[in-house]
Amino acid sequence: MKKVGLITWIKAVWNRLFRKEIEERFQADIQLSSVMESAINKYYNITAGKSPWLDPDDDIESINFAGYINDVTAGLVTLDLGIDISGGERAEYLQKQADYVLAVITDKVSEALGNCGIMFKPNGNDVDYIEPGNFAPTETDSNGNILGCVFQSQIDRGDWRYTRLEWHRFENTTLEDDTEGKVYRITNYAYKARAGRMATNQLSIGDPCKLTEVREWANIEPDISLLNVEMPLFAYFKNPAPNRIDRTSPLGVPVWHNALKELKDLDIAWSRKSGETEDSKHMTFLPQSAIRYAEQHNIKLPRFLKGVEMGVGVEKDNMVHEHVSTLLTEQRIKDINSILSMISTKCGFSQGMFALDEKTGMMTATQVEADDQETIRTIKNIRDALQDTITQLLYGCNVMADLYINTPPELWETLKEGMSFSFGDITYNYQEDMANWWKYRIQGDVPPWMYYVKFEKMSEEEAKKMIEEAQPKEDTLFNKFKEE
Repeated sequence: MKKVGLITWIKAVWNRLFRKEIEERFQADIQLSSVMESAINKYYNITAGKSPWLDPDDDIESINFAGYINDVTAGLVTLDLGIDISGGERAEYLQKQADYVLAVITDKVSEALGNCGIMFKPNGNDVDYIEPGNFAPTETDSNGNILGCVFQSQIDRGDWRYTRLEWHRFENTTLEDDTEGKVYRITNYAYKARAGRMATNQLSIGDPCKLTEVREWANIEPDISLLNVEMPLFAYFKNPAPNRIDRTSPLGVPVWHNALKELKDLDIAWSRKSGETEDSKHMTFLPQSAIRYAEQHNIKLPRFLKGVEMGVGVEKDNMVHEHVSTLLTEQRIKDINSILSMISTKCGFSQGMFALDEKTGMMTATQVEADDQETIRTIKNIRDALQDTITQLLYGCNVMADLYINTPPELWETLKEGMSFSFGDITYNYQEDMANWWKYRIQGDVPPWMYYVKFEKMSEEEAKKMIEEAQPKEDTLFNKFKEE
């Protein structure tokens, strides 16, 4: 069995045990079909450069363009993303959580857009990021929003592998005033198994153990119930496109899920172009007798000379054959650009978003222009989904702060009113902006120090001091007297 296949098989076995334990321990129905489990593994392999259509025997390799699409899209979505939360101590705490997320937001958005989404979950101190395959939805609403979910986390320590299952859900209950209401309940179970046991024993994920056996879980309550919780204390971010792999699933699909055929074609076309280039080395074939003569007389031949048995007879032995390879570069580039154009369209971008430059041979994403409405609309839809996700995450952080953080509580409505998001203009061109501001500076429309602050990364004080020192000093009687 190949290594990649073995890893996938072990992961699949682990997922089955994960599902089995959830169903038996929590008596919960998992809303994760085998179709989606298979898709998660496939998408993971594609973004890892291990696409299912690779064929070493046919020289078909991967350039991992899917990963490039993830990164480019994530870069546009999170361009100059800023979150500002004003208020008291609780607002300051939430601002720290927002800054913690912003530090890695581009990477996490890229991961989410390259698979079936990603979970953001507050843990009391900061935020956990949980990839598909490590969480299982147990309840959704009519819009497909996840209301209940089991999260899996693992820690290897010494000879043991520890696993924690954390179940979030809403439950109906009778309140203190004898009225029917809902509580938000979080239940934690821990297990331990000998490290490596998963490869040999597929019967269980291990034996139950106390949370206190793992120092990272020592302060986690085995079971808590919370009142007045309006949203789940986790936030799921996904590509806001319809899931046609499994229409009943609450999980999302990659931003390039409609372009799998084109991604395969691109890998094949690029591999063929690469193969032609590799085979284009100039060679001249001589009769093997000439090569032997040179070797016997210590004559060093140029590296492009190769010997070959041409047959028997003086005429054939004296033949020289020149190898001239055929490079179909222009046709290949046209074919590749045609594929890239279709990929752009199927990913929701404007035609020509991705292109292969004929002069440099570089494959790039082009500058987004104001008339690229398809690209702008796609990025805006993803930004809206990301903003909703982060807002729900901060709501969860606020609730968790009531349990773990010693800051005065504040109403979520008040905190939300003081919360603002800002995104950069994806049609922004730095060079054009700098040229315009230089023109404003020369015309006197803006103070010179503003230009240096904006484009030379100076502080206002540094810029003003530099401008002042550059001004010529007047030759006054006082200055002459001071010099003397």
